[in-house]
Amino acid sequence: MGKDWRGATAMDLSTRGCRLRVGEDLDRGGTVTVAFEGEGAPAFEVTGQVIWCRREGLSYQAGIHFATAPDALEAILTAIP
Repeated sequence: MGKDWRGATAMDLSTRGCRLRVGEDLDRGGTVTVAFEGEGAPAFEVTGQVIWCRREGLSYQAGIHFATAPDALEAILTAIP
């Protein structure tokens, strides 16, 4: 992916990782930076490793493992009912 930003949708979010819906195949073992932003939540970035990636319909799904959980991520997860 290089240093170019791409839009993605994060699903199955936890303090240790997430599943991303992306528009391209990501290299397994590669490092990605995931930027979270949205209404009512602080924007932040977290670096993770691509554990798996596979095609699902017209997009790809990728499992991302975070080495550390930023405080902002913990705050978002705690606020989800």
